[in-house]
Amino acid sequence: MSNITLRIVDTTGHTQMENLSESQVLEQVSAVEGENWVFVDGLLVDRKELVNIEIADNAMVTVTPMVIAGSV
Repeated sequence: MSNITLRIVDTTGHTQMENLSESQVLEQVSAVEGENWVFVDGLLVDRKELVNIEIADNAMVTVTPMVIAGSV
């Protein structure tokens, strides 16, 4: 059983989901609108390439809005 934690950050704060499987994480990340950065255990991953990597059990996946030149 996977124990992946997903944190989705937005302008109102963040939502955290725990004990997700890799497929649940992929589903949730694909549902997030807008341009975002995706980090898996602190490493930046291209959102389109997320399906091609193996997310370890107990991983932390964070989705955050892109920040460019200090603005959101």
